Amino acid sequence: MEIFTAMKERKSIRAYLDKPVARRDIEAVLAAALLAPSAINLQPWEFVVCYGEEKERLVRRLLKARSERVVACGPGTDQPLPAKISRRATEALAVMEPHIAAPGLTFNQFIEAGSCAFYGAPVAIMVTIDKLFPAIRYLDVGLAVSYLLLAAHAKGLSACPIGLILAYRDDIAQALNIPEQKEILLGIALGYADESAPVNAFQIGRADLAEIATWYE
Repeated sequence: MEIFTAMKERKSIRAYLDKPVARRDIEAVLAAALLAPSAINLQPWEFVVCYGEEKERLVRRLLKARSERVVACGPGTDQPLPAKISRRATEALAVMEPHIAAPGLTFNQFIEAGSCAFYGAPVAIMVTIDKLFPAIRYLDVGLAVSYLLLAAHAKGLSACPIGLILAYRDDIAQALNIPEQKEILLGIALGYADESAPVNAFQIGRADLAEIATWYE
């Protein structure tokens, strides 16, 4: 698949078919992520892959944790967002709303569906980094995740990066034996999209280039 086509077509998928993903395809997607650039080739990213019965065991634990402490979704900032950033969220919600209303979801339930993508997908990938690295190395990890998402789309798979589940990172670390010195940065749901699901029937636009680029000539 041509790279610009993959960039334009890829979107986060929140509902998946009950269809297993072959290990060779998971490995191919991860191998593509390893091609991402990183500072002095440190390649600080690590991936913990969970599928099959182990993934179902993790889901049961997370569902229990979620029933005990539901987590609100937000931008994670202490101060109000700039107007243009807030506007993007408002515009996104306007696109989402008809597809939220179709299955009778409230917005909070829709946000919860995003985290549930992790539970419903056949593959769950945890992205980690050693805590000895400074936060600037998270940029390298972000590059690897971008490669992973594009590779998944190119192979006919769908994915959804999910930060909300990190409220349960201790449960995840214990369930998957992730060492204390590893920081869990992101969860990624991976599988085959359920094209009939209303929560998958939209794609949110992006800001105009004029909003995010400053030019000096």
